[in-house]
Amino acid sequence: MTVAVLVFVLSLVAGLPIYLAMLGAGVWVLLFVLHLPPQMVVTGVYDSLYKTALAAVPFFLLAGVLVEKSSMSRRLSNLMIALVGRLPGGVPIAGLLANEFFGAMSGSAPAATAAIGKMMYPVIERQYGDRLALGLLTSAGALAIVMPPSITMILYGAAGGVSVGKLFLAGIVPALIIGVIIAGYLVLVGRKAQGRLAAAERVGLRRAVKEGALVILLPVVVLGGIYAGIMTPTEAGAVSAVYVLAVAGLVYRDLSLKKLGEALMETVRLIGQIFILIAASGVFAQALTMVQVPQMISRSLGGGGSLVFLLVVNLVFLVLGMLVDPSSAVLVMTPLLLPTAQALGIDLVHLGIVMVVNLAIGMFTPPFGLNLFVAQSVFKRRMEEVVRACLPFFLCYLIALAVITYLPGLYMWLPNMLTGH
Repeated sequence: MTVAVLVFVLSLVAGLPIYLAMLGAGVWVLLFVLHLPPQMVVTGVYDSLYKTALAAVPFFLLAGVLVEKSSMSRRLSNLMIALVGRLPGGVPIAGLLANEFFGAMSGSAPAATAAIGKMMYPVIERQYGDRLALGLLTSAGALAIVMPPSITMILYGAAGGVSVGKLFLAGIVPALIIGVIIAGYLVLVGRKAQGRLAAAERVGLRRAVKEGALVILLPVVVLGGIYAGIMTPTEAGAVSAVYVLAVAGLVYRDLSLKKLGEALMETVRLIGQIFILIAASGVFAQALTMVQVPQMISRSLGGGGSLVFLLVVNLVFLVLGMLVDPSSAVLVMTPLLLPTAQALGIDLVHLGIVMVVNLAIGMFTPPFGLNLFVAQSVFKRRMEEVVRACLPFFLCYLIALAVITYLPGLYMWLPNMLTGH
């Protein structure tokens, strides 16, 4: 087992992709520690990918990329400015709301940072300064993995056998809790802001609603269809992709064949990255289970009770979020933590939301927070500038994380009520 740990660590130190590190360690345990036949590796890959919930991932990824390539993000930003732009702190709050809605359409944090950031940064920067615009748009993009439909929630549901529909329901209120706390901070900052919206930045409410109505209708159609029992999450993903394609291509007419080709290629690349991680993590998790690592974790952490366990989960995932992408963290850690959570009586939906919020924070936390690199590229700022700008929002997220972790009744009532429990 020590050799397997060395294989995993040395692979990461050598700069190999994390899926190769997981696959190498898993294969070593299965073949050379447990002396199982090679077919077990193939079985691990097959079992990890043969899950109905994963069929939703390509559709939601395609929808998110299409939204980013079309004018839908601009229309969404204009609508939010028209709705709240004249309030204290209204323009940055509009950026926050735009990210919430973009997350409800795509589930992709980097896409939200890039798409909404390009639209909102000049407007916020002119009134509130570069630092607030940088910090807000980099951190608010992370809401996309908390607000359903979240790709990270789908992966957690598939890895842990948890209902994706329940996870989506449970994710709405936590996303709003984070948004309310950040909005409160923006209102305080907004009182000191100077300047008004420039003439080119003003959009009449009637015109903004007319131009953006079909955009904000997408989350209503997708999430409403799931919660009403009309569609499964997989069917909702397909509807989401078709809806965006139809609106952007046929109604707004700003999705050219070239952009469509680029969107399809980018989606295929993202699908490949995620599914090869899922395949490798299946082998890795199978190996860890067979050598009883989950049972060892349960014995180590179970004695402290649920409050201590959740504190440890937060600390572990805050660190993991700084080092690896959310998909890798969820796929590796979910099989290890679920037995302990079940033994302590922690609702697995509650655990999933806590994990997802932690990983959202990791999206803008150095050294490897992906949103930091996206912001650095989009806004043309140095990494240290982006990191400093995110500090107030990091604190806002931590406050929200504490509330979400230890007051699950604030949001668990929704999935429990609508599913009859």
